[in-house]
Amino acid sequence: MPHKYAKEKSTRSTKTPLGIISKSENVIEEMISILHQFHTYLPKTDEMEFDSQIFTGDQLTVERAVNMITSVSNGFTPEDTLEGITIQIADWHAGVKILE
Repeated sequence: MPHKYAKEKSTRSTKTPLGIISKSENVIEEMISILHQFHTYLPKTDEMEFDSQIFTGDQLTVERAVNMITSVSNGFTPEDTLEGITIQIADWHAGVKILE
């Protein structure tokens, strides 16, 4: 039984390194700058809306990101409010400990 996306999966992916952001998530101004830079990489739909993408990190990074997004939630544009960024905890070590 062929997979629905077998043809797409058989083509080679294009990967583009996004570089390193030399900023600290411990500094409020730099964390908001990190999120704004990440936001510039979000794809847009045909209706020019941002396609939601996951921003992952450890618990502390996620807490800071959520606080930053909340602090800009009253912006006027989708860029101001960081629309399309979905925050998710990706704490690998905690996951391993849970499975033990």
